[in-house]
Amino acid sequence: MGGKARDHEQCLTDDTLTDYLEGALDPAIKAASEVHLIACDECRGRLGFFMRLLDKNISSAEAAEIEAITAQWVSYKVKNKMPRRFSGSRTWLGGLAAAAAILLIAYASVHFVLNRPAEPASASEVVQLLLSEQRPFEFRLSNEPHLPIVRTRGANDAGIAYGLLAGEMTRLSADAHQMGRFYLIQKDFDRAIPYLEMAEREVGAKADVHNDLGVAYLESGDESRIRKAPAEFQHALELDPASLAAVFNLAVFYERTGVTAEAESHWKRYLELDTNSPWALEGRSRLQGLSR
Repeated sequence: MGGKARDHEQCLTDDTLTDYLEGALDPAIKAASEVHLIACDECRGRLGFFMRLLDKNISSAEAAEIEAITAQWVSYKVKNKMPRRFSGSRTWLGGLAAAAAILLIAYASVHFVLNRPAEPASASEVVQLLLSEQRPFEFRLSNEPHLPIVRTRGANDAGIAYGLLAGEMTRLSADAHQMGRFYLIQKDFDRAIPYLEMAEREVGAKADVHNDLGVAYLESGDESRIRKAPAEFQHALELDPASLAAVFNLAVFYERTGVTAEAESHWKRYLELDTNSPWALEGRSRLQGLSR
């Protein structure tokens, strides 16, 4: 390819770009490619070239839909003063249906993660930002901010592009615990639990790891796993007797399973450790509910 040399050592190959347009990429490679495309002006330009080659295959209805999405994206960038590296020529979209997916991903993910004073500097921060958007479970993850319980159909109801963020987690060198939390928030238990079990086996695993693994076991729906959850919360408390999340989760567990005396005992213990946070208000309300 002639002209200016590429600034990025890992720019996408022509084969990757055409496979992306044809939907032939492995999901993990597709997610990583989308991360790169949003950040790299040169690769977006090359993608636009291939899009124009395919223009004859696009219907008028698809072109109109792309035009509407493009207008929304451009308006968003102007309104939120997007950094230069997220700017790009409107013409690279061309009117091609293949561009719709990346525009939608960019719009949702940039709004969620990057419309903040600074981009996440660590995988842990990405997870915390996700937890600040929605409460995934009735049980409590470690360091989770309090939000009301909202029943949803699935992890994507919040409009968050998890495929895009998975690439960001990799770029930020997420450890096993943070990857487990990332997939747990999505309710992808088949991925979350192996990561959390790996983190648990590491030397020096902290109470937070055991707590989050206990939550994953409980929410997985697998009876053999559910039976192991209380032991994880107890292990967390052995490592940290003041683990608020572990005490909270044991109280909810005993409440769910109808062991009222244990539930009351753990709610009282929780309220001795935490007297006035939003979590404490929820715990106090649940304790009162047990006595009715």
